[in-house]
Amino acid sequence: MGLRALVGTEGADGVYLARHVQHDGCPTMVVPALSVLLHELCGHSPERAAAVLLQTDWSRLYAVPGTGPTGHAVGVPSEGYPVQTGRIAEARAGDREWAYLFGGHRLHVYLGVFPERGPKRWEAWACWSLHELGDLSQLDLLEVQKAGYAAQWRASDYRGYMEAVREAARDSTRIQLMEAGR
Repeated sequence: MGLRALVGTEGADGVYLARHVQHDGCPTMVVPALSVLLHELCGHSPERAAAVLLQTDWSRLYAVPGTGPTGHAVGVPSEGYPVQTGRIAEARAGDREWAYLFGGHRLHVYLGVFPERGPKRWEAWACWSLHELGDLSQLDLLEVQKAGYAAQWRASDYRGYMEAVREAARDSTRIQLMEAGR
């Protein structure tokens, strides 16, 4: 199923470098996987975790206790897209719902939201210290996820409403012009 995401790094200047996650890119799946990757597989090194993430695109990222060399499997690699880069504040989210970017000893989470007009944009949604990632409960992550989807739905509803308002205004203007032309 969909729920695509980006994973990678973000510099202090807002420039990001990221790879795609094709499926299950929601916070309840990806954040625990990033915590395992960072703390168990990469020795608490965000640089090493980012290097692993940026080696390939990912079909899925997940953490399953009891599998893999350290007790967790962290993902299924895939190929297909080049590394994506840009300024997060200016970048289009495209078909991605979430972005998870390591930067400055924090994990920055962005949500793809449609503005009133134009393409989907990234909106800062959550930010956690890398040290607290392992302490986040599934309930904490589910609350972030649910609030994100609610924000996307509201934005989509508002966008549709504003388009209907604009269409009604165009129709009204056409009617007025036709009546004035009689």
